[in-house]
Amino acid sequence: SRWAGAIMTEYPNFNIVGEEWSSNPLLIGYWQSDSVNRDGYQSNLKSTMDFAMQEQVVRGLNEEEGWEDGLFRLYSALANDFAYADPFHIMVFPDNHDMSRIHTQLKLDVPKTKMAIGYLMALPRIAQFYYGTEILMHDQEKPGDHGLIRSDFPGGWEGDSVNAFTGEGLMAAQKDMQAFTKAVLNYRKQSEAIHSGKTLHFVPQDGVYVLFRSAGDEVVAVILNKNEAPFELDLTRFKEAKLQGKRIRNIVSSEISVWGDTMTLSGRGIYMFTTKE
Repeated sequence: SRWAGAIMTEYPNFNIVGEEWSSNPLLIGYWQSDSVNRDGYQSNLKSTMDFAMQEQVVRGLNEEEGWEDGLFRLYSALANDFAYADPFHIMVFPDNHDMSRIHTQLKLDVPKTKMAIGYLMALPRIAQFYYGTEILMHDQEKPGDHGLIRSDFPGGWEGDSVNAFTGEGLMAAQKDMQAFTKAVLNYRKQSEAIHSGKTLHFVPQDGVYVLFRSAGDEVVAVILNKNEAPFELDLTRFKEAKLQGKRIRNIVSSEISVWGDTMTLSGRGIYMFTTKE
């Protein structure tokens, strides 16, 4: 606390991230600066790591839907933001160098991996992204092996048959994930709604969870759908988002449409829209 306080006083625009590897948001929140702790403790750390959210996203996407299971875990994890002094300065991540890669954690399921990445990158958080996630790097051969988790990125090393910088040797699924990640992160870079906007989300129903981030005229809508077959989503339930009749752009495909009373979700996966064209 004294060390962090001295640095932050000298360099007020600096940031220090503290690793509290816990699935309990109360413990994560305790170590963030400005938390109202009963013992009066202040860490002077702006940022802590959101292991709780990461864990709930993986569990929720892997398990069947239930009263407090499935997508409800994502909803309740975000609802816990009331416990944090400043959710915007908490750092969230799909995976990191000390845990199995997210594609492994999600059983090599590409739609689930896209759902995890898209959802986490739209949250009111600082985002951390581990290299290779965008090309589906995994440690499935030996889950948890730190050598596999920290494998060299393909491209530029002598003897590499795959170059992820140029796309040479990448499989179709890897190229698709790379394009998806590029679209989401490039949008995030210039999105006021994601950086500092308000959050509105609705309790998941029928295997669908909907989240909105908004700032001024910009509204970002994130839809997570676990249904395999085409699903007709009733959009009137989300009238608080004030999107009825507005033009929206698919953040990944750039397709333009109008937010009406219903939307057909073609299959399992994530759908991300914005009012910014």
